[in-house]
Amino acid sequence: MSYLVMAILVSTLSFATVTISQVDCPQQFEGSVQEIIKSVGPGSAFETQTVIFKNGATIKGDVPEQVAIEMLAHGPFEMEQGIDYRVQVKNGRICWIEKI
Repeated sequence: MSYLVMAILVSTLSFATVTISQVDCPQQFEGSVQEIIKSVGPGSAFETQTVIFKNGATIKGDVPEQVAIEMLAHGPFEMEQGIDYRVQVKNGRICWIEKI
Protein backbone atom coordinates (compact mmCIF):
# COMPACT_ATOMS: atom_id res chain seq x y z
CA MET A 1 0.00 0.00 0.00
CA SER A 2 2.81 2.44 0.85
CA TYR A 3 4.40 1.80 -2.57
CA LEU A 4 1.15 2.78 -4.27
CA VAL A 5 0.88 6.00 -2.27
CA MET A 6 4.53 6.82 -3.01
CA ALA A 7 4.03 6.17 -6.76
CA ILE A 8 0.97 8.44 -6.85
CA LEU A 9 2.82 11.17 -4.96
CA VAL A 10 5.86 11.05 -7.28
CA SER A 11 3.74 11.06 -10.45
CA THR A 12 1.68 14.00 -9.14
CA LEU A 13 4.81 16.02 -8.40
CA SER A 14 6.25 15.21 -11.82
CA PHE A 15 3.06 16.34 -13.54
CA ALA A 16 3.06 19.60 -11.54
CA THR A 17 6.66 20.29 -12.58
CA VAL A 18 5.86 19.80 -16.27
CA THR A 19 2.72 21.93 -16.06
CA ILE A 20 4.49 24.79 -14.26
CA SER A 21 7.35 24.94 -16.78
CA GLN A 22 4.91 25.27 -19.68
CA VAL A 23 3.07 28.14 -17.99
CA ASP A 24 6.27 29.94 -16.99
CA CYS A 25 7.44 30.48 -20.60
CA PRO A 26 4.35 31.44 -22.59
CA GLN A 27 6.24 32.47 -25.74
CA GLN A 28 8.53 30.16 -27.71
CA PHE A 29 10.01 30.65 -31.15
CA GLU A 30 12.91 29.80 -33.43
CA GLY A 31 14.75 32.76 -34.87
CA SER A 32 18.08 34.25 -35.83
CA VAL A 33 19.99 37.07 -34.16
CA GLN A 34 19.82 40.17 -36.35
CA GLU A 35 21.62 42.61 -34.10
CA ILE A 36 23.30 42.82 -30.70
CA ILE A 37 23.22 46.26 -29.08
CA LYS A 38 25.81 46.62 -26.33
CA SER A 39 25.18 49.01 -23.45
CA VAL A 40 27.21 52.21 -23.35
CA GLY A 41 29.27 53.17 -20.31
CA PRO A 42 31.64 51.50 -17.89
CA GLY A 43 31.43 47.72 -17.91
CA SER A 44 30.47 45.57 -14.96
CA ALA A 45 29.54 41.98 -14.20
CA PHE A 46 25.87 42.95 -14.57
CA GLU A 47 26.26 44.73 -17.93
CA THR A 48 23.30 44.13 -20.24
CA GLN A 49 22.82 43.99 -23.99
CA THR A 50 19.75 44.04 -26.18
CA VAL A 51 19.49 41.17 -28.65
CA ILE A 52 17.19 41.61 -31.66
CA PHE A 53 15.80 38.35 -33.06
CA LYS A 54 13.96 37.77 -36.32
CA ASN A 55 11.17 35.28 -35.64
CA GLY A 56 11.50 32.43 -38.12
CA ALA A 57 8.88 30.09 -36.64
CA THR A 58 6.52 30.57 -33.72
CA ILE A 59 6.28 27.46 -31.56
CA LYS A 60 4.01 28.76 -28.81
CA GLY A 61 2.20 31.98 -27.92
CA ASP A 62 1.85 35.28 -29.73
CA VAL A 63 5.35 36.19 -30.96
CA PRO A 64 5.91 39.24 -33.19
CA GLU A 65 8.08 39.16 -36.32
CA GLN A 66 10.92 40.94 -34.51
CA VAL A 67 11.71 40.37 -30.82
CA ALA A 68 14.02 42.51 -28.66
CA ILE A 69 15.28 40.84 -25.49
CA GLU A 70 17.46 42.42 -22.81
CA MET A 71 19.94 39.99 -21.31
CA LEU A 72 23.27 39.88 -19.49
CA ALA A 73 26.24 40.59 -21.75
CA HIS A 74 28.49 38.28 -19.71
CA GLY A 75 25.82 35.79 -18.68
CA PRO A 76 25.32 32.09 -19.22
CA PHE A 77 24.16 32.53 -22.85
CA GLU A 78 26.63 33.72 -25.49
CA MET A 79 24.92 35.26 -28.51
CA GLU A 80 26.27 35.43 -32.06
CA GLN A 81 24.82 37.50 -34.88
CA GLY A 82 23.40 35.43 -37.75
CA ILE A 83 23.04 32.23 -35.67
CA ASP A 84 19.66 30.47 -35.21
CA TYR A 85 18.30 29.87 -31.71
CA ARG A 86 15.27 28.27 -30.07
CA VAL A 87 14.05 30.86 -27.54
CA GLN A 88 11.60 30.69 -24.62
CA VAL A 89 10.46 34.05 -23.26
CA LYS A 90 8.29 35.47 -20.48
CA ASN A 91 7.58 39.21 -20.28
CA GLY A 92 10.55 40.07 -22.49
CA ARG A 93 13.00 38.03 -20.40
CA ILE A 94 14.78 34.81 -21.37
CA CYS A 95 13.54 31.60 -19.77
CA TRP A 96 15.79 29.44 -21.94
CA ILE A 97 17.72 29.71 -25.17
CA GLU A 98 19.70 27.18 -27.21
CA LYS A 99 21.46 27.08 -30.58
CA ILE A 100 19.76 25.05 -33.30
